[in-house]
Amino acid sequence: MKPKQQIKISSLICLLLLSCVVLTQPARAGNTLPESFTVTYTLTKGPLTLADMKRKLYKNDHGNYVYESYSEPVGYARWFTDSTLLEKTEWTYHQQQLRPINYSYDRKGSKKQRHVKLSFDWDKMRVTNDINNDPWSMKISDGTLDKLLYHLAVMQDLSNGKESLEYLVADGGKLKTYSFSNLGKETLRTKLGRFKTIKLKRPGKRDTILWCAEELSYLPVKMVQEENGIVLTLTLKSVIGLPAKNN
Repeated sequence: MKPKQQIKISSLICLLLLSCVVLTQPARAGNTLPESFTVTYTLTKGPLTLADMKRKLYKNDHGNYVYESYSEPVGYARWFTDSTLLEKTEWTYHQQQLRPINYSYDRKGSKKQRHVKLSFDWDKMRVTNDINNDPWSMKISDGTLDKLLYHLAVMQDLSNGKESLEYLVADGGKLKTYSFSNLGKETLRTKLGRFKTIKLKRPGKRDTILWCAEELSYLPVKMVQEENGIVLTLTLKSVIGLPAKNN
């Protein structure tokens, strides 16, 4: 493999682990998310396993919810990158909407490190961005989410029967909108069984398709991202705390 291809694969690993799902703006019928769960995913490129990801939802000592995601390279990918990524979002419900309080992003490794913190002030309708100790503040709109919390908002939107999936997120000092199209229902066969899923697509430079399982509160059980002929797949490996009902 050529050096440029190695770098490209390493970059795409980070991109997929960061943005393989969706971004949010609310209109919820109710709080339909589970109280807690733990899931793991495997990232592959063809027959090669590149990374593992673990995600957890739980409550902290302050009574707020925390959703965290940790990913690290495995197997073949360790030859090209030692980067690990830990994301956390602390959040609460506000008028049946998911409302972020604090978000953190920590990428560590011998070559590239990046540390990001977002603090949301809903009284002033502003968010403070601190990237590598360089803080600044910007205005936000009601319903703004962070780059991890939108994953849960998609699950809640689908559970509440919402069809329009257009979301607003604080990302890189900007408010970005992402739109997803509903490609319909599909029964997906996985190592954990068969699941009835809703298939979503986010078109763009990196086309992203995901399958959200009805039996698992619409948790994505598979995600595929393609860019410049490189296809990466994130597949559910294990799940604890969600109402799995396999056929």
